[in-house]
Amino acid sequence: MHPSFPHRDNLTSRPPIMLFPDYTTLIGLPGNIVVLLFSALLLYLGGDRLVSGGSRLALGFGIKPFVIGLTVVAYGTSMPEFVVSFFANVVEDSATISLGNIIGSNITNIGLILGLSALIFPIHIAFQNIRSQLFFLFGVSMLLYMLSWDGVITRAEGGFLIVLLVGYLFALYKMPEMAEETFEEVEQEDGQARSFVRGVFLVLTGSILLSGGAWSFVKSSVWVAEQFGIPKLYIGLSIVALGTSLPELATSLVAAFKKESEISVGNIIGSNVFNILFVLGGIGLIKPLAVLEPALGGETLPRFPHAEYLTMIGFGLVLFPLSYHRNTIGRIAGLTLLAGYFVFYWMMFRQA
Repeated sequence: MHPSFPHRDNLTSRPPIMLFPDYTTLIGLPGNIVVLLFSALLLYLGGDRLVSGGSRLALGFGIKPFVIGLTVVAYGTSMPEFVVSFFANVVEDSATISLGNIIGSNITNIGLILGLSALIFPIHIAFQNIRSQLFFLFGVSMLLYMLSWDGVITRAEGGFLIVLLVGYLFALYKMPEMAEETFEEVEQEDGQARSFVRGVFLVLTGSILLSGGAWSFVKSSVWVAEQFGIPKLYIGLSIVALGTSLPELATSLVAAFKKESEISVGNIIGSNVFNILFVLGGIGLIKPLAVLEPALGGETLPRFPHAEYLTMIGFGLVLFPLSYHRNTIGRIAGLTLLAGYFVFYWMMFRQA
C-alpha cells in the first residue's frame, strides 16, 4: 500500500505547455501513426548526427578517443531517451511516459536488441570483462526501484543519480581497459575527425532533429494513450521505448551481421546505466518525476509499477548466467531473450 501524495496530483493536473498548435486531433489515428514513424526516424538521425559531430569536435580539441566514448558518445546515444523524457515530463506533464521510456528502453536493449543479435550470430565475450559493469547495472537498477517507492523521484534523488554517473565515468576513466570493453565500437567508428565546422554543423542539426522528433513523438504518443484509454506508462514502455532505442537497435544489428556482435554487449550495458543515471537523474533534477500511474477504470488508487521494475532488473540479471556459460550468448539464449521480451509485452497489454 502506497500513501497518496496530493502535491503529485498537482504535477499531472496542470494543463500542458503549448509550444505549437495541437495537431493530433485533426489528423486522427492514421496521421498520428505516420507522425510516430517519422518522429522515430528523426530521433535516430538526430542522435547519430549528435554523436558524430560531438566526437569530431572532441577529437579536434585533442581529447583521447576512449574518453570521447565515455562522455560524448554515451551522452549522445542516450539523448533520444533524454529529450523525449524531458518533453513528456516537463512539457506534457506525462511523467509516467518518461519512466516507462527508460524502463522499456532497458528491457528492449537486452530482450529485443541483444536477443536479435545473438539469434543472428552467437556472441562470444569474456565474462570477466563485463562482470563489474553487470554488477553496477544491477546496483543502479535496484537503487532506482527503491528511490521510487515513495511515488516520486525528487530533485535531490535526481541529483544523487547524476553524482553516481560522474563517479561511474571517473572509474571508467581510471580503468581504460574497462572503458574500451564498454564503448569499443563507437570509439572505432568515431575515431576520425577532420572538420571543426562540420562537427558544429552536425551537433546543431542533430539537436534540432532530436528536439523536433521528440516533441512530435510525445504529442502523438499522448494522443494515442488518451484516445484508447491506454495507461501512459504502457505507451512509454512500448512505442516510446522502441522509438528511442532505434540507435542501439541499428548499431547492434549491423555489428551482428558483421559477426562483431560481442562489442554490442558492453554498449548495451553502458546504455542501460546511462538511461538510469543520466536520463532519469537529469529529468528528476529538472522537475520531480511522478512514478505512480493515475488510477484508471475501476482502480481506486494509483498503481505502482512493481512488475515493470522487476522485469527490467530481471533482464539485467539474466545476463550473468548467459554470459558466464562458456562465455557465449548463443542462439538458444537469444531466442529465450526474445521470447521473454514478447511475453512481457503480451501480458502487459492483456491487462491494459
